[in-house]
Amino acid sequence: MSFAKTLQCAAIVAGALGVVGCGISPGDYVIYRVSPGVTEQTSGCYYPDSDPPPNQASDDTTIRGSSTWIIYASINDAYYLDSGSNTLEGVATDTGYQFTGKTVDVQYDMPDGTGSKRTTTDSYTIDVIVDGDAISGSSVWKTTFGCAGTTCGDKIPTCTRTTDFVGTQVDEMSLITICKANTPRLHRHSRALVMAN
Repeated sequence: MSFAKTLQCAAIVAGALGVVGCGISPGDYVIYRVSPGVTEQTSGCYYPDSDPPPNQASDDTTIRGSSTWIIYASINDAYYLDSGSNTLEGVATDTGYQFTGKTVDVQYDMPDGTGSKRTTTDSYTIDVIVDGDAISGSSVWKTTFGCAGTTCGDKIPTCTRTTDFVGTQVDEMSLITICKANTPRLHRHSRALVMAN
């Protein structure tokens, strides 16, 4: 196991040992193993068509994904969801947590910033329901398109992807076992669950 991975595992275990009782306080965090289901997409995701291509329309799987999430608390009642590759800020809710984030990409027709202005906005909302050591919920990744200028063409519809997930809290002994096995547990997962790979 590399030195960097050893430090990463040690930090995770130390954090798990520091979490006591219901909820988390600034300086604490909780680790969950999370299993996302199949991502559902709206018709706008297939633009300029409205349906999935024939070679995808009948595809199906019962194999779920796998990921590790860390939820931790900071000051000012702020909470964070760390997927191992990206982090979203959120708040506590009556049932758990809600995490949100957004990226905005602005492109112009010409390199000097003139011509039509095209904006692509990716927004992410993850609702986490906490039930004891178990969690469930949904992740919504929405892409919207805007354009201002004379060369915009047809309006591109919004694409919304929704992924349901379930998970369970991982205790410190499980984390030690994972680290000793040297398996890549803190890996990048589906963008529909936080951000793009």
